[in-house]
Amino acid sequence: MRVVFDTNVLARAHQRAKGPARRAVLHVTSGSDVLILSPYILAELERVLTYPRLLTRSGLSPSDIAEYLENLALISCLVTPDSVPENLLRDPTDAPILGTALAGRADILCTRDADLFDESVQRFCAAHKIRLLTDLQFLDAINT
Repeated sequence: MRVVFDTNVLARAHQRAKGPARRAVLHVTSGSDVLILSPYILAELERVLTYPRLLTRSGLSPSDIAEYLENLALISCLVTPDSVPENLLRDPTDAPILGTALAGRADILCTRDADLFDESVQRFCAAHKIRLLTDLQFLDAINT
């Protein structure tokens, strides 16, 4: 299975996390599945993880963040995001996330972004054989 995790999932899956996002990422990275990422996702993740409130909540140091990003880059298949049709997404900053799934021929795009669950986006993803799942739905799917 080829899986893209959105930044909002990866930010909850760092090495000190214990929740469903961490379990989902560990499942993909510890088995025969393929983690698909892009330089865009890694850069966005670095930016998000250094938000002051997230730093306080996570307890991550700058070296922890660098280690997490480096590990993700090493164990993933890095792709350049494909373009997506204009006006498909309410939030244009979601285009590189969906574009990463397209370029990486992902089977699953795991996200907590409600905009990506819009009906038109779901139809687009279905046409490209990409399942949109939250981290909890992903865990349910792999446990059945």
